[in-house]
Amino acid sequence: MKRSWVVGVLVLFSACGQIGERKQPPPSLYELAQSDLNLSGEQLAKGYCGSCHLMPDPDILDQKTWARVLPDMRKRLGLYLEEDFGTPLPQDEGVPEGIYSNQPLISRENWVKIEEFYLQTAPEGPLPQAEKAEPKSGIPGFKLEIPEFDFIRPSLVTMLQIHPETGNLWLGHRFRALFELNSSQGFSQVDSIPTAVAPVEIRWKDSSNFQLLSMGLMDPANDSLGNWSDFSRQGASWKATPVFDQLIRPVHISIDDWNGDGREDYAVCHFGNHLGKFSLYLSQPEGHQEVILKKDPGARRSISTDWDGDGDLDLLVLMTQAKESVLLFENQGQGSFREKRLLEFHPAFGSSDFRWVDMDGDGLRDLVLVNGDNADQSQILKNYHGVRIFKNTGKGSFEESWFYPLHGASGLEVGDFDQDGKMDLFVIAFFPDSNQKPRQDLVYFHQENDGFQPYVLAPSPDMHWLTLTQGDLDGDGDQDLVVGAFDFNELYQAPKGNWRPFVILKNQLKP
Repeated sequence: MKRSWVVGVLVLFSACGQIGERKQPPPSLYELAQSDLNLSGEQLAKGYCGSCHLMPDPDILDQKTWARVLPDMRKRLGLYLEEDFGTPLPQDEGVPEGIYSNQPLISRENWVKIEEFYLQTAPEGPLPQAEKAEPKSGIPGFKLEIPEFDFIRPSLVTMLQIHPETGNLWLGHRFRALFELNSSQGFSQVDSIPTAVAPVEIRWKDSSNFQLLSMGLMDPANDSLGNWSDFSRQGASWKATPVFDQLIRPVHISIDDWNGDGREDYAVCHFGNHLGKFSLYLSQPEGHQEVILKKDPGARRSISTDWDGDGDLDLLVLMTQAKESVLLFENQGQGSFREKRLLEFHPAFGSSDFRWVDMDGDGLRDLVLVNGDNADQSQILKNYHGVRIFKNTGKGSFEESWFYPLHGASGLEVGDFDQDGKMDLFVIAFFPDSNQKPRQDLVYFHQENDGFQPYVLAPSPDMHWLTLTQGDLDGDGDQDLVVGAFDFNELYQAPKGNWRPFVILKNQLKP
């Protein structure tokens, strides 16, 4: 038995693809650890790193950053060295059982080979961005408005959505509150609603009922404090009734009928931290049944679509964290879905958001994706952060057709904002390069005949963007943008000025 998997290892490492792409079943990490094969650091990296996620190339990080990241990878493989003595163990920091191995899955000698492969091959410093079109100052067709309130409150916006009928702005706040603001009267406060945890999404049913998704702790945690609740007006106040609770840091919810019974089902992205999942809650005669489609952390957004044109609904899902990918869950009926990977990225890619839109007018919807999450262990400027379009080939696959480098890209809105028949983009960056001039943390990409022309605000307010939404604030038939601020400093100290939680980009298309 041992000889068969040793031969398999040799075949796998002599191939050029990832270990997960070979037809032979890969050996377990325990079997790799027991082998006495004389493998190179690169071959070992393909086996060990590629067994969990897409193997990262050394040039995605510089040498200094690899030196910070690699020890954690080593500990996940259960290998502890003298240098670790006196440092907290994963369980001391609340990491659940099973994330870090309790037994060594790699020898010290083999680990040194992997470490030397990355440290000796990686660049000395972060690689620079590729050449790109310089953004022009001033966003054409939009007027910048910065509402300021005559009271002090931290600018910690976790949610912005525009009511499709009233045009009022609904704002979720980190400190467990939801506000309705009157867009036609200077964003005066219509209502203030306490919430159990920070709101991230809202769905209105009528003037007296809405549903709210609250994520729990924003900071990385494995808690299950999130919930999806019904809110109903009770006189001058609101009553919250949980529909689903104990959600693991949920960040997005989709609503549709995936089992075809005429009733609403829910798809919840439990982003989590070390733990997480992507779940469907399918309607039953009484209540809903949870079906876990992916048992990994990092689910960021799901999109309901009839991918294969067979009349039932499938799901596209953006997975972030280590196993970064865009997945298709194809509906097989009876609550069963078949998973297919459409796109895959390395674990430092930083996927943040995506959309499913026909960008080039060929009748096929394309994937638009931003990647720029930079909050984990490798907090350096990354030349592969930015916004991308993956063109739909019409054959069930996608090819990258456009990339604009943008440090820390984190959110986007897509639409034909000037109504010229071509789709445009707004992109925000939560982790921008503060030294870049002009400031590139909010960029409008106007689609022209020869590509996209980027524009930035001029002047640009000194604010830190976390949220972005579009909608018709003034009822004139065009789409306005609202960009929400999240000021880290105000998490730990009192704000020093009046509340400025967001800015408005008022569309000037209609007088």
